[in-house]
Amino acid sequence: MNKDELLIWHEMDGAGDKSIVFIEEICREITQSYGVKFRFECMNITPYIDRLNHLEREVEKPDIIFIPQDLVSLEGAKLSEVPEVYKQYMSPKLWNSMKYKGVQRGVPYLQGNHAVIYYNKNYHEDPPTCFDEIMACHSGGVHKFAMDLKVAYWVVPFLYTANGDPLLNNQFQLQKDVPQTVVRQLRRLQERNSLYDCEAISTMLEEFLAGKIAAMINGEWLYEYLLEHMGEDLGVWELPRLDGQDMRGVSSSVGVAFPWNSLWGEKQEALDIFIRYMLSEDVQRRWLEEHRRFPVNPYVLEHFDRFCRDTNMQNSCRQMQKNYFLKNEDCVKVLWKTCDRMLETIRHS
Repeated sequence: MNKDELLIWHEMDGAGDKSIVFIEEICREITQSYGVKFRFECMNITPYIDRLNHLEREVEKPDIIFIPQDLVSLEGAKLSEVPEVYKQYMSPKLWNSMKYKGVQRGVPYLQGNHAVIYYNKNYHEDPPTCFDEIMACHSGGVHKFAMDLKVAYWVVPFLYTANGDPLLNNQFQLQKDVPQTVVRQLRRLQERNSLYDCEAISTMLEEFLAGKIAAMINGEWLYEYLLEHMGEDLGVWELPRLDGQDMRGVSSSVGVAFPWNSLWGEKQEALDIFIRYMLSEDVQRRWLEEHRRFPVNPYVLEHFDRFCRDTNMQNSCRQMQKNYFLKNEDCVKVLWKTCDRMLETIRHS
C-alpha cells in the first residue's frame, strides 16, 4: 500500500455533473505541490450506494468518497469520525450538516444542492415566477414544463411548501391533508397537459438543451453545464410560486468522507493535506467564480456579490437561502418513503 496514493470514489450524475473535472484539477495541483497521488473510480448513484453499503466485499477500499450529506448514514461504509480541527473552515451549521447520531462523519466543502427553475429565454422573456405563468407560455408545441416524477427528491419542494419543515424535533410529522394536497397539485399540472415527466439527469437535459422544453425543475449543480451549452439563452429563477405561496425546498451540503476508518490509518498525513487544500480560500473561491457552485468558506460567502456577478447564480442563491436545511436523522428516510408513495399514487391514477 502506497501511503502517498489516495483512491477516490465519486458518484456521477450524468453528463451534467461537471464537478469531477475541477476535483481532478485540484488533485493534480496537490500532486505537484505535495507529492500526494490520486486514482479515481466514478460510477452512477445506484451502484455507488450499493458498493458503499457492502464495502466489506471490496478488495480495494476507497480512501475518500464524495457524497451528499445524507449518505453519512450509510452504516456499511464504516466512515471515520472526523476531528473538530476542520470546523474552523466553515460555519457551525455547515459543519454539523455531516453529523450522524452525534458523530461527525464527513467534511462539507460545498453547499446548496437544491432545486431551481431553469428556463429558456426564447420562450420566456421574463422569469416565470409562478406556475400559472409557466402554463400560459406560448411555446409552439414545445413542452411547457418538465419534472421527474420518478425520483422522490423533486417532490420535496411541493411537500415542504404545503407543510413547512416536517422534520422538526427529529421526528417526521405531516399535517393531515398534505399528501393529498401535493398529489392534487401535481395531477392538476398533468391535466393541463403542461407537465412533461422525464428523467432529470438524461432525457430532460437533452431535450432542454435542444429547445424542446421551455422550463424545468432541476438541480443547481447543473448550472455550469447548461450555461456552457446555452449561454445567454439560459435563465435561472427561484422555484415558481404555487397556489400563491413561495416554494421552499431543501438545501444541504456536499462533502468528503473516509470509509473503513481510512482517516486514521497510514494515509492520515496525505488525507489531511487533501482536506485542507479543498477547504482553502483559493479553492473555495474558484468553486464559486469558475465553477458556479456554492462554497462553505464564510469569507467567500460574505463577499458573494463581489466574487460572483452572475444574475442567475444570485437567483439560485436566493432560493438556497429561502430553503430549509436538510437533516441527517433517521426520520429523513421516512420523508423519502412518503414522497415515493405520493409518486406511486400519481403513476397509478
